[in-house]
Amino acid sequence: MNYDDILTKLKKGNLAETFLMVRRKAADVGNWEIAEETERLWTTYDQMLQFMLQGVDDAQSERIRTDICQQLVLVVRRLERQERLKNHAEEKYVSTRKSLANIPSFEHVVSLLESLSDEMDKVKNDELMRDSIRQHRLESLTEQYETAVLNLFNWAWTSEVWRNTDVEQANRILFSDSIKSGDKALFISATTLSLLEFIDTSKLLFLLDSYLVEDELVSQRALVGFLLVFYLHFDKIKESQDLRDRLNIYRDDASFVHDVYSTMMQLQMSCTTDSVASRMRNDIMPALMKGVMDRKLVKKKDLDPDDFVKNGENPEWMSDEKMNKKMHEMAELQLDGADIYFASFSTLKGYTFFQQMPHWFYPFSLDDIHAPELKSFSSGSMNKIVRLILNGSPFCNSDKYSLCFTFSQLGGMAESAVEAQINAQIPDGMDMDELADNAELQKPKKADIRRQYVFDLYRFYHLYPYRQQFTNPFALLKEHPVTPFSNEWLKELLTGDKEEMAQYADFLMRKEFYASALDLFTLIADNEFDPDLASIWQKIGFCHQKLDHTEEAIHAYMVANSIKPNSKWTLSHLASLCYGAGRMEEAAQYYQELLELSPDNLKYLMNSAQSLMKSMQFDKAEPQLYKAFYLDEESLQAKSLLAWCLLVNEKKEDAVKLIFELQTSEESSDEAKMLLGIMMLLDGKTQEAYHQLLPLFREQKADDLQERLHLLSRQKRIKPSIVTLFMDALILSN
Repeated sequence: MNYDDILTKLKKGNLAETFLMVRRKAADVGNWEIAEETERLWTTYDQMLQFMLQGVDDAQSERIRTDICQQLVLVVRRLERQERLKNHAEEKYVSTRKSLANIPSFEHVVSLLESLSDEMDKVKNDELMRDSIRQHRLESLTEQYETAVLNLFNWAWTSEVWRNTDVEQANRILFSDSIKSGDKALFISATTLSLLEFIDTSKLLFLLDSYLVEDELVSQRALVGFLLVFYLHFDKIKESQDLRDRLNIYRDDASFVHDVYSTMMQLQMSCTTDSVASRMRNDIMPALMKGVMDRKLVKKKDLDPDDFVKNGENPEWMSDEKMNKKMHEMAELQLDGADIYFASFSTLKGYTFFQQMPHWFYPFSLDDIHAPELKSFSSGSMNKIVRLILNGSPFCNSDKYSLCFTFSQLGGMAESAVEAQINAQIPDGMDMDELADNAELQKPKKADIRRQYVFDLYRFYHLYPYRQQFTNPFALLKEHPVTPFSNEWLKELLTGDKEEMAQYADFLMRKEFYASALDLFTLIADNEFDPDLASIWQKIGFCHQKLDHTEEAIHAYMVANSIKPNSKWTLSHLASLCYGAGRMEEAAQYYQELLELSPDNLKYLMNSAQSLMKSMQFDKAEPQLYKAFYLDEESLQAKSLLAWCLLVNEKKEDAVKLIFELQTSEESSDEAKMLLGIMMLLDGKTQEAYHQLLPLFREQKADDLQERLHLLSRQKRIKPSIVTLFMDALILSN
């Protein structure tokens, strides 16, 4: 019996069986605290049973029984964690927890961190202390502080179920004046990772409460962590009344609802990283590099003026145009929240810095005491360059560290070259210091903090050396997108704001999560007569179409068309779907409506004619094909269709002329060969027709040929017996 089975029984209130299993597990694990707590709960439950058998009617018995079930859930989670610590020494989680054996308590870690921070401030501000002594003292304190921060992260990550005293210490961290904002944000990350290992409603409530902290670096990380855990482990927390009550407080908070939708969007955007990386690697970056090389070549050689104008084109201008187009594509991806730098920076995560798990989650700062490698950027030209490039940049925190470590390996000449390149890009009248200072003054937006943190999480779960020991939440998001329908609590919280829901549905549709988008659009489209919902019904139709729900798509498009007639987009999709579904008369009707809007549209004319021919309305198709042929005399398709239509309409002489033109064309097609063979058969040249059509028959054209011959047979142009024998001859030839 595994722990999930025990928890399932507990949630159903089955204490009779689960108590026996929990007591047995507690004895096997050998943790006396858990065993003692289990026995205390058992004693309480056993007394309840004895009172019941003695006929005592206790009005509180149901409440006590429920409380025992909830406490046993906590016991089971603690047992699961203890068994992991006991039996899986090879795991990073276990070895990290064991390395903290000499730390007496959570409070000890927090107190040490505060005292070290206060001591560092005193040393920095002591004007009487000699510089050499101050430097030596700060180096020692910095090393101790770094160790304390690592211990705080590891303690939080590997902690068991939080008690009230643990929650007090966690809140102490958030509101401490001594602990830096970046270290508070790091603690939030550790708490999130802990929840992704073992669920704990106390920690989850802490993350939800942390959203209200004024420090946005903390609050936005807390929101990302809360939503991720809440979505992935809802089944394990949905019995928590405290959590439900706390979440209900936010239902009317428009800002919170907006932030949740934005967070969901960013988490789902991460699922496109593979495709974005492929596009960057195989399309955008090669085009940009080619453009750069072309520019260099143009500058290096003297060109004859005539070389700049060939076939009416300017080679250099064309190259710039392509570069600008690719730059625009990259900017659009970035604006959309895509992770366009993952592929580039994934190769720069081999530095020693990233061997430490907490380092993946440090908010970047050039003054960061956690990365001694950054000391080289404390002054000088590279300090200016790094401040200019990284402050306010779209790079996530771990990528900024990667870039700094790469810069730190540059030699003097390389640094000078980089500085010269940067200076060349600076506008006249400004210097590097001024631009860097301006960038530092820009306060990061909440959306930027969330996006960069999600990127940091994504890199950790995909690039951390021990990533195989973790369950990747992004893989789960890719399979099952997070939406307001992911669980009933999210539905209650998020479905009241139709505008936010519509924007998120649009996003899901653009990113090809069609089933999830369809759920949201369907909820928004609460009737089929509201004129404001035409676009929603169009999107419902589009999602159904992408999911191959043909009839549902047709219905949705028909609703959209009834609400808002004469939309080319709606009509073209309706016509196309009806044609594909074999509803040719309806397809022809919709193409006719399109032609009323665009009479000279060649595509509409051709499709309309084919729909009419499929519905045996060759007389109506003929004038449309003549018009299509008039608009594009070079179109072989228009010529072929017109020839067949004329043939069916018994205008043999006109058809023969077109068939002859098709046969003598350099691009003679199978359709032309088919028409010629049919003409031979109509003229009684059966042997010639047989040899003409046999190759096409062998190329899987049998159904098409048979359909055409039967049509001519019904017109009494060919005897049915001839058609049957002719087709048999072709079949037997194989």
